[in-house]
Amino acid sequence: MNIKNRTAIIITNKKPYIDWSNSLTPDFPMSVVAEIESTIYLVKSTYVSDELSIEKCLKKNYQEIFEEKLEGQWTDENDWPKDLTLETFKKWFGYQMCDLVIDLKK
Repeated sequence: MNIKNRTAIIITNKKPYIDWSNSLTPDFPMSVVAEIESTIYLVKSTYVSDELSIEKCLKKNYQEIFEEKLEGQWTDENDWPKDLTLETFKKWFGYQMCDLVIDLKK
């Protein structure tokens, strides 16, 4: 077992993100099931899992995560939303933190 010095931010899709994606690819829509799918991003373990630290971690990392999620669906930045603020991020994605990451691979 290998404990990593990382914190995980777990991101889930919300309806505005799914609606945006579906507006660009109506022939291949995301389903409502996409709301339960999640992506995990590892960041430096300098945060404690409390509400204040989650906000601090998001402020530092949301832009990169937001852009990665958008690019994963659609690479033409001209079609991305213009308002890539933290407030928009919170409307488009759910989030939580996990402050202990263990790699079981040997």
